[in-house]
Amino acid sequence: MNRFAIGHVLIKTKQLKQAVQSFQQLGFTVTYRTAPSKAYNALIYLQDGSFLELFNPKPFHLPDRLLRAVFQLLRPLHPAMVNRFLHYLNSEEGLNDYALDSVQLEQAEANVREISQAGAKLGKTINKSKTLPDGRKQTWWLAVPEEPRLPFLMSAYDPELACTEQEISHSNGALGIDRLVIDVPDLENWIESYKLIFTGAEFSRDGQQCTFVLGKNHTVVLRLAKQHRLAEIHLITSLPLKNELRLQPDLSHGAAIMMKSV
Repeated sequence: MNRFAIGHVLIKTKQLKQAVQSFQQLGFTVTYRTAPSKAYNALIYLQDGSFLELFNPKPFHLPDRLLRAVFQLLRPLHPAMVNRFLHYLNSEEGLNDYALDSVQLEQAEANVREISQAGAKLGKTINKSKTLPDGRKQTWWLAVPEEPRLPFLMSAYDPELACTEQEISHSNGALGIDRLVIDVPDLENWIESYKLIFTGAEFSRDGQQCTFVLGKNHTVVLRLAKQHRLAEIHLITSLPLKNELRLQPDLSHGAAIMMKSV
């Protein structure tokens, strides 16, 4: 049973406005859901319900050293989330993290309980909220593994804001996520860790990589390498392509983004 699909993939950038312009040049429609002058993220919505998030992990204009010290003081409150933020801060630009959504939204809490009972080590659930432009309060929660390089889990947004046709239409034809490729240094250990998160998901082993098949036909590929990194994201496009195409790396802010036809 596929409990999860890839909800969104985070792409770190140090200059959000510049990244928005670059991804627009790549053919994506980029949406701000808050005032651009105050935004720390911008979103690329896809027709399969997932999205890419361009984000700057520094919510305050403070030197990195001082920001690390502040979050070290907060570590006892939410150690898993603080460790994840420090991972963001220490990472290079590019593919940085990803979230899992429950395929059946109403099962989100039950799914988190079940994978925790299966042995996945999760920190405290973190409740989040923000005020929408129309004044309504939107809420959701995060369940964050203690290991910051494993995906985190999210509930549905309440209330959920439907995307417009314009927001999910891209001149490069992007429709949704095909697969996420993750390089790992110890394949066997990472396979076992992912089995706890992807409880019940179909997986196959092919030499030096392992593929997990999730909901919405999303796949996560673990590939043996020297060090851990989110290596590539492969998107499906409606444009006719003879071969898989890599988008211009000089515009993707360190993210390896591949496109293939439906």
